[in-house]
Amino acid sequence: MTLEEYNEAVKQIIAEQQQLGQSTAQLAMSGQANPTSPQFTQIMTGQWALMQKMAKLNTDLMMGIMAPKK
Repeated sequence: MTLEEYNEAVKQIIAEQQQLGQSTAQLAMSGQANPTSPQFTQIMTGQWALMQKMAKLNTDLMMGIMAPKK
């Protein structure tokens, strides 16, 4: 993975997080942002998956698993 690919992956994760944030806000305004709501649980599961994905990218970056641009 090159640094450019890393940056693109981070941009995609941030865009997905923003979408999840908007969905959470909509649920909150309708009073459904609570652990008993299946939609809220699904959003939080998606957020957790994105956090794990970001952690892996950052770990790869720190461990030097980046390839020079070809």
